Amino acid sequence: MADPTPMAAAQTRNWWAGPDADTDVHIEVYEGQIDASFQYNSIFRSGNLTTFKGVQGRSNTWRGDRIGGVRVQGRKSGEKLTPSRIINDKFVVVVDTTSFIRTAFDYQDDWTSPDFMADYSREHGIAHSKSFDEAHIIQLIKAGDWVAPADLKASGSFYDGIKAVATGYLAATDLEVKADLFVAKHAEVVAEFVKRDLGQYLGEMVTLVKPELFNVLLNHKKLMNVQFQGASIDGQNSFATRRVGYVNGVQVIETARFPYEVNAAHHLGPAFNVTTAMLKALAVVFLPSVTLVTVEGHPLVVQKWDDKDNFQTVLDSYQMYTVEVRRGDAAATIMSD
Repeated sequence: MADPTPMAAAQTRNWWAGPDADTDVHIEVYEGQIDASFQYNSIFRSGNLTTFKGVQGRSNTWRGDRIGGVRVQGRKSGEKLTPSRIINDKFVVVVDTTSFIRTAFDYQDDWTSPDFMADYSREHGIAHSKSFDEAHIIQLIKAGDWVAPADLKASGSFYDGIKAVATGYLAATDLEVKADLFVAKHAEVVAEFVKRDLGQYLGEMVTLVKPELFNVLLNHKKLMNVQFQGASIDGQNSFATRRVGYVNGVQVIETARFPYEVNAAHHLGPAFNVTTAMLKALAVVFLPSVTLVTVEGHPLVVQKWDDKDNFQTVLDSYQMYTVEVRRGDAAATIMSD
Protein backbone atom coordinates (compact mmCIF):
# COMPACT_ATOMS: atom_id res chain seq x y z
CA MET A 1 0.00 0.00 0.00
CA ALA A 2 1.18 3.53 -0.75
CA ASP A 3 1.97 5.88 2.14
CA PRO A 4 -1.26 6.75 4.05
CA THR A 5 -2.37 10.27 4.73
CA PRO A 6 -1.72 11.60 8.28
CA MET A 7 -5.37 11.03 9.34
CA ALA A 8 -5.98 7.76 7.51
CA ALA A 9 -6.35 5.74 10.70
CA ALA A 10 -9.21 7.95 11.93
CA GLN A 11 -10.73 8.64 8.55
CA THR A 12 -14.53 8.42 8.32
CA ARG A 13 -15.53 6.52 5.23
CA ASN A 14 -19.11 6.66 3.97
CA TRP A 15 -20.64 3.16 3.62
CA TRP A 16 -17.52 1.38 4.82
CA ALA A 17 -17.94 -0.48 8.11
CA GLY A 18 -15.97 -2.66 10.54
CA PRO A 19 -13.17 -1.87 13.00
CA ASP A 20 -10.85 -0.82 10.19
CA ALA A 21 -13.50 0.76 7.94
CA ASP A 22 -12.77 -1.82 5.24
CA THR A 23 -16.11 -3.68 5.10
CA ASP A 24 -18.10 -2.60 2.06
CA VAL A 25 -21.72 -1.79 2.99
CA HIS A 26 -22.66 0.20 -0.10
CA ILE A 27 -26.35 0.00 -1.04
CA GLU A 28 -26.92 -1.41 -4.52
CA VAL A 29 -28.43 0.97 -7.05
CA TYR A 30 -31.31 -1.01 -8.55
CA GLU A 31 -32.91 0.38 -11.70
CA GLY A 32 -35.15 -2.52 -12.64
CA GLN A 33 -32.66 -4.17 -14.99
CA ILE A 34 -33.51 -7.87 -15.35
CA ASP A 35 -31.40 -10.23 -17.48
CA ALA A 36 -33.37 -13.33 -18.42
CA SER A 37 -33.52 -16.03 -21.09
CA PHE A 38 -33.35 -14.77 -24.66
CA GLN A 39 -36.73 -14.50 -26.33
CA TYR A 40 -37.66 -17.56 -28.36
CA ASN A 41 -40.76 -18.21 -30.42
CA SER A 42 -41.67 -21.69 -31.60
CA ILE A 43 -40.81 -22.24 -35.28
CA PHE A 44 -43.25 -25.14 -35.48
CA ARG A 45 -46.16 -22.94 -34.40
CA SER A 46 -45.21 -19.75 -36.21
CA GLY A 47 -43.80 -21.49 -39.29
CA ASN A 48 -46.64 -23.98 -39.87
CA LEU A 49 -44.19 -26.88 -39.79
CA THR A 50 -46.73 -29.37 -38.43
CA THR A 51 -50.41 -30.18 -38.76
CA PHE A 52 -52.39 -29.25 -35.64
CA LYS A 53 -55.38 -31.30 -34.55
CA GLY A 54 -57.41 -30.38 -31.47
CA VAL A 55 -59.25 -32.93 -29.35
CA GLN A 56 -60.10 -30.74 -26.37
CA GLY A 57 -63.58 -31.44 -25.01
CA ARG A 58 -64.07 -34.44 -27.30
CA SER A 59 -61.53 -37.20 -26.71
CA ASN A 60 -57.95 -38.06 -25.81
CA THR A 61 -57.48 -39.85 -29.15
CA TRP A 62 -57.23 -38.56 -32.70
CA ARG A 63 -57.67 -40.82 -35.73
CA GLY A 64 -56.19 -40.53 -39.19
CA ASP A 65 -56.75 -42.72 -42.25
CA ARG A 66 -54.37 -43.95 -44.92
CA ILE A 67 -55.37 -45.23 -48.34
CA GLY A 68 -53.54 -46.42 -51.41
CA GLY A 69 -52.77 -49.36 -53.64
CA VAL A 70 -54.98 -48.67 -56.62
CA ARG A 71 -53.41 -49.87 -59.87
CA VAL A 72 -54.05 -49.54 -63.56
CA GLN A 73 -54.94 -52.65 -65.58
CA GLY A 74 -55.29 -53.36 -69.27
CA ARG A 75 -58.20 -54.93 -71.18
CA LYS A 76 -58.63 -56.12 -74.72
CA SER A 77 -61.91 -56.43 -76.56
CA GLY A 78 -64.13 -59.07 -75.05
CA GLU A 79 -62.19 -59.44 -71.82
CA LYS A 80 -63.91 -58.90 -68.50
CA LEU A 81 -62.92 -56.10 -66.15
CA THR A 82 -61.20 -57.12 -62.92
CA PRO A 83 -61.77 -54.91 -59.86
CA SER A 84 -58.81 -53.57 -57.94
CA ARG A 85 -59.10 -53.02 -54.19
CA ILE A 86 -58.06 -49.72 -52.63
CA ILE A 87 -56.26 -50.48 -49.36
CA ASN A 88 -57.53 -48.74 -46.24
CA ASP A 89 -55.63 -48.36 -43.00
CA LYS A 90 -55.89 -46.14 -39.94
CA PHE A 91 -53.63 -44.78 -37.24
CA VAL A 92 -54.45 -43.24 -33.90
CA VAL A 93 -52.65 -40.75 -31.69
CA VAL A 94 -53.31 -40.69 -27.94
CA VAL A 95 -52.53 -37.53 -25.98
CA ASP A 96 -52.08 -38.39 -22.31
CA THR A 97 -49.39 -36.09 -20.87
CA THR A 98 -49.51 -32.49 -19.70
CA SER A 99 -46.34 -30.42 -19.94
CA PHE A 100 -46.20 -27.99 -17.04
CA ILE A 101 -44.08 -25.58 -15.02
CA ARG A 102 -44.98 -24.56 -11.47
CA THR A 103 -43.23 -21.75 -9.60
CA ALA A 104 -44.16 -20.78 -6.02
CA PHE A 105 -43.47 -17.50 -4.20
CA ASP A 106 -43.93 -16.85 -0.50
CA TYR A 107 -46.18 -13.92 0.40
CA GLN A 108 -43.50 -12.35 2.56
CA ASP A 109 -40.97 -12.40 -0.25
CA ASP A 110 -43.58 -10.82 -2.54
CA TRP A 111 -44.29 -8.12 0.03
CA THR A 112 -40.63 -7.13 0.29
CA SER A 113 -39.48 -7.20 -3.33
CA PRO A 114 -40.31 -5.68 -6.72
CA ASP A 115 -42.92 -7.41 -8.88
CA PHE A 116 -41.20 -9.72 -11.38
CA MET A 117 -44.31 -11.69 -12.28
CA ALA A 118 -44.44 -10.53 -15.91
CA ASP A 119 -40.81 -11.55 -16.37
CA TYR A 120 -41.39 -14.90 -14.70
CA SER A 121 -44.37 -15.54 -16.98
CA ARG A 122 -42.22 -14.76 -20.01
CA GLU A 123 -39.62 -17.26 -18.77
CA HIS A 124 -42.32 -19.93 -18.64
CA GLY A 125 -43.41 -19.17 -22.20
CA ILE A 126 -39.87 -19.33 -23.57
CA ALA A 127 -39.22 -22.66 -21.85
CA HIS A 128 -42.44 -24.15 -23.27
CA SER A 129 -41.61 -22.92 -26.79
CA LYS A 130 -38.17 -24.52 -26.69
CA SER A 131 -39.52 -27.79 -25.33
CA PHE A 132 -42.29 -27.82 -27.96
CA ASP A 133 -39.85 -27.46 -30.84
CA GLU A 134 -37.41 -30.00 -29.39
CA ALA A 135 -40.23 -32.57 -29.18
CA HIS A 136 -41.06 -32.04 -32.85
CA ILE A 137 -37.45 -32.34 -34.00
CA ILE A 138 -37.02 -35.52 -31.95
CA GLN A 139 -39.94 -37.04 -33.85
CA LEU A 140 -38.53 -35.83 -37.18
CA ILE A 141 -35.20 -37.51 -36.41
CA LYS A 142 -37.05 -40.72 -35.57
CA ALA A 143 -38.99 -40.44 -38.83
CA GLY A 144 -35.88 -41.75 -40.56
CA ASP A 145 -36.67 -45.13 -39.00
CA TRP A 146 -40.39 -45.00 -39.80
CA VAL A 147 -41.76 -48.24 -41.26
CA ALA A 148 -44.74 -47.95 -43.59
CA PRO A 149 -47.77 -50.21 -43.00
CA ALA A 150 -47.03 -53.52 -44.71
CA ASP A 151 -50.10 -53.61 -46.96
CA LEU A 152 -49.68 -50.03 -48.19
CA LYS A 153 -45.93 -50.50 -48.62
CA ALA A 154 -46.47 -53.66 -50.68
CA SER A 155 -48.84 -51.74 -52.93
CA GLY A 156 -46.12 -49.21 -53.74
CA SER A 157 -48.09 -46.22 -52.45
CA PHE A 158 -46.22 -45.82 -49.13
CA TYR A 159 -42.51 -46.07 -48.37
CA ASP A 160 -40.29 -46.32 -45.31
CA GLY A 161 -38.62 -43.26 -43.86
CA ILE A 162 -35.19 -42.25 -45.14
CA LYS A 163 -32.05 -42.35 -43.02
CA ALA A 164 -29.05 -41.12 -44.98
CA VAL A 165 -25.45 -41.06 -43.71
CA ALA A 166 -22.98 -38.42 -44.90
CA THR A 167 -20.02 -40.83 -44.90
CA GLY A 168 -16.70 -39.12 -44.23
CA TYR A 169 -18.29 -35.97 -42.77
CA LEU A 170 -16.78 -36.32 -39.29
CA ALA A 171 -13.32 -37.29 -40.54
CA ALA A 172 -13.11 -34.37 -42.97
CA THR A 173 -11.23 -31.37 -41.59
CA ASP A 174 -11.66 -29.08 -44.58
CA LEU A 175 -14.96 -27.19 -44.30
CA GLU A 176 -15.44 -27.14 -48.07
CA VAL A 177 -15.13 -30.91 -48.14
CA LYS A 178 -17.64 -31.24 -45.28
CA ALA A 179 -20.06 -28.95 -47.10
CA ASP A 180 -19.69 -30.92 -50.33
CA LEU A 181 -20.34 -34.21 -48.55
CA PHE A 182 -23.52 -32.94 -46.93
CA VAL A 183 -24.88 -31.22 -50.03
CA ALA A 184 -24.24 -34.35 -52.11
CA LYS A 185 -26.08 -36.52 -49.58
CA HIS A 186 -28.90 -33.97 -49.44
CA ALA A 187 -29.16 -34.16 -53.23
CA GLU A 188 -29.52 -37.95 -53.00
CA VAL A 189 -32.37 -37.49 -50.54
CA VAL A 190 -34.08 -34.98 -52.83
CA ALA A 191 -33.74 -37.40 -55.75
CA GLU A 192 -35.40 -40.11 -53.67
CA PHE A 193 -38.26 -37.74 -52.84
CA VAL A 194 -38.71 -37.07 -56.56
CA LYS A 195 -38.91 -40.83 -57.17
CA ARG A 196 -41.66 -40.92 -54.56
CA ASP A 197 -43.63 -38.31 -56.53
CA LEU A 198 -42.77 -35.53 -54.08
CA GLY A 199 -40.87 -33.50 -56.65
CA GLN A 200 -43.83 -31.18 -57.14
CA TYR A 201 -43.66 -30.33 -53.41
CA LEU A 202 -39.95 -29.43 -53.19
CA GLY A 203 -40.85 -25.76 -52.93
CA GLU A 204 -42.84 -26.55 -49.79
CA MET A 205 -40.23 -28.78 -48.18
CA VAL A 206 -37.94 -27.64 -45.38
CA THR A 207 -34.46 -28.65 -44.25
CA LEU A 208 -33.80 -28.02 -40.56
CA VAL A 209 -30.08 -27.95 -39.77
CA LYS A 210 -27.92 -27.65 -36.68
CA PRO A 211 -25.99 -24.37 -36.26
CA GLU A 212 -22.71 -26.28 -36.67
CA LEU A 213 -23.82 -27.59 -40.04
CA PHE A 214 -25.10 -24.17 -41.09
CA ASN A 215 -21.58 -22.79 -40.54
CA VAL A 216 -20.20 -25.58 -42.70
CA LEU A 217 -22.63 -24.83 -45.53
CA LEU A 218 -21.35 -21.25 -45.66
CA ASN A 219 -18.14 -22.71 -47.08
CA HIS A 220 -19.79 -24.47 -50.02
CA LYS A 221 -18.44 -22.87 -53.17
CA LYS A 222 -21.53 -23.24 -55.34
CA LEU A 223 -23.98 -22.18 -52.64
CA MET A 224 -22.05 -18.99 -52.00
CA ASN A 225 -21.18 -18.23 -55.64
CA VAL A 226 -23.79 -16.00 -57.30
CA GLN A 227 -23.05 -17.64 -60.65
CA PHE A 228 -24.79 -20.76 -59.41
CA GLN A 229 -27.83 -18.99 -57.92
CA GLY A 230 -30.96 -18.89 -60.00
CA ALA A 231 -33.10 -15.78 -60.32
CA SER A 232 -35.77 -17.26 -58.04
CA ILE A 233 -33.40 -17.34 -55.10
CA ASP A 234 -31.14 -14.44 -56.07
CA GLY A 235 -29.55 -12.94 -52.98
CA GLN A 236 -30.77 -15.70 -50.66
CA ASN A 237 -27.33 -17.21 -50.07
CA SER A 238 -24.59 -14.96 -48.73
CA PHE A 239 -21.42 -15.67 -46.78
CA ALA A 240 -21.15 -12.06 -45.60
CA THR A 241 -24.65 -11.98 -44.12
CA ARG A 242 -24.49 -15.62 -42.92
CA ARG A 243 -27.37 -16.62 -45.10
CA VAL A 244 -28.15 -19.98 -46.67
CA GLY A 245 -31.67 -19.85 -48.02
CA TYR A 246 -31.87 -22.98 -50.19
CA VAL A 247 -30.00 -26.22 -50.82
CA ASN A 248 -30.97 -28.38 -53.80
CA GLY A 249 -34.20 -26.39 -54.18
CA VAL A 250 -35.27 -26.92 -50.55
CA GLN A 251 -35.54 -24.14 -47.99
CA VAL A 252 -32.99 -24.23 -45.14
CA ILE A 253 -33.77 -23.19 -41.56
CA GLU A 254 -31.12 -23.11 -38.86
CA THR A 255 -32.28 -24.15 -35.39
CA ALA A 256 -30.69 -24.87 -32.02
CA ARG A 257 -33.48 -27.22 -30.98
CA PHE A 258 -31.74 -30.42 -32.07
CA PRO A 259 -31.06 -32.64 -29.05
CA TYR A 260 -27.50 -32.48 -27.75
CA GLU A 261 -27.83 -34.82 -24.76
CA VAL A 262 -29.11 -38.33 -24.21
CA ASN A 263 -32.48 -38.33 -22.45
CA ALA A 264 -33.82 -41.68 -21.30
CA ALA A 265 -36.78 -40.19 -19.41
CA HIS A 266 -38.40 -37.48 -21.54
CA HIS A 267 -41.30 -35.72 -19.83
CA LEU A 268 -43.63 -36.53 -22.77
CA GLY A 269 -42.92 -40.24 -22.51
CA PRO A 270 -40.65 -42.94 -24.00
CA ALA A 271 -41.56 -42.06 -27.58
CA PHE A 272 -39.50 -38.87 -27.13
CA ASN A 273 -36.44 -40.38 -25.47
CA VAL A 274 -33.13 -39.38 -27.06
CA THR A 275 -30.46 -41.99 -27.74
CA THR A 276 -26.76 -41.57 -28.44
CA ALA A 277 -27.32 -42.49 -32.09
CA MET A 278 -29.85 -39.67 -32.49
CA LEU A 279 -27.25 -37.09 -31.48
CA LYS A 280 -25.53 -37.73 -34.83
CA ALA A 281 -28.41 -36.16 -36.74
CA LEU A 282 -27.16 -33.20 -38.78
CA ALA A 283 -30.41 -32.26 -40.49
CA VAL A 284 -33.96 -33.32 -41.21
CA VAL A 285 -35.68 -32.80 -44.55
CA PHE A 286 -39.46 -33.03 -44.59
CA LEU A 287 -42.76 -31.93 -46.09
CA PRO A 288 -44.50 -30.00 -43.26
CA SER A 289 -48.04 -30.57 -44.55
CA VAL A 290 -47.94 -34.36 -44.13
CA THR A 291 -44.97 -35.47 -42.03
CA LEU A 292 -46.04 -34.67 -38.46
CA VAL A 293 -49.34 -34.36 -36.64
CA THR A 294 -49.57 -32.44 -33.37
CA VAL A 295 -52.57 -33.48 -31.31
CA GLU A 296 -53.50 -30.87 -28.74
CA GLY A 297 -55.63 -31.63 -25.70
CA HIS A 298 -55.24 -28.15 -24.22
CA PRO A 299 -53.46 -25.02 -25.49
CA LEU A 300 -50.77 -23.27 -23.48
CA VAL A 301 -52.09 -21.39 -20.43
CA VAL A 302 -50.13 -19.25 -17.96
CA GLN A 303 -52.00 -18.38 -14.79
CA LYS A 304 -51.30 -17.05 -11.30
CA TRP A 305 -53.25 -18.15 -8.24
CA ASP A 306 -53.12 -17.84 -4.45
CA ASP A 307 -52.32 -20.78 -2.19
CA LYS A 308 -53.72 -19.09 0.90
CA ASP A 309 -53.20 -22.09 3.18
CA ASN A 310 -49.44 -21.84 2.64
CA PHE A 311 -49.16 -18.06 2.18
CA GLN A 312 -47.89 -18.51 -1.35
CA THR A 313 -48.49 -17.14 -4.82
CA VAL A 314 -48.24 -19.86 -7.48
CA LEU A 315 -47.43 -19.32 -11.16
CA ASP A 316 -48.55 -22.25 -13.32
CA SER A 317 -48.13 -22.80 -17.04
CA TYR A 318 -49.29 -25.90 -18.85
CA GLN A 319 -50.29 -27.42 -22.15
CA MET A 320 -51.39 -30.89 -23.19
CA TYR A 321 -50.13 -32.19 -26.52
CA THR A 322 -48.19 -34.90 -28.26
CA VAL A 323 -46.46 -35.24 -31.62
CA GLU A 324 -46.40 -38.25 -33.89
CA VAL A 325 -45.08 -39.09 -37.32
CA ARG A 326 -47.96 -39.12 -39.76
CA ARG A 327 -46.07 -39.96 -42.96
CA GLY A 328 -42.43 -40.82 -42.40
CA ASP A 329 -41.95 -41.41 -46.11
CA ALA A 330 -42.09 -37.63 -46.62
CA ALA A 331 -39.12 -37.13 -44.29
CA ALA A 332 -35.40 -37.89 -44.24
CA THR A 333 -32.80 -37.74 -41.49
CA ILE A 334 -29.23 -37.00 -42.57
CA MET A 335 -26.71 -38.33 -40.08
CA SER A 336 -23.00 -37.87 -39.60
CA ASP A 337 -21.04 -41.11 -39.78
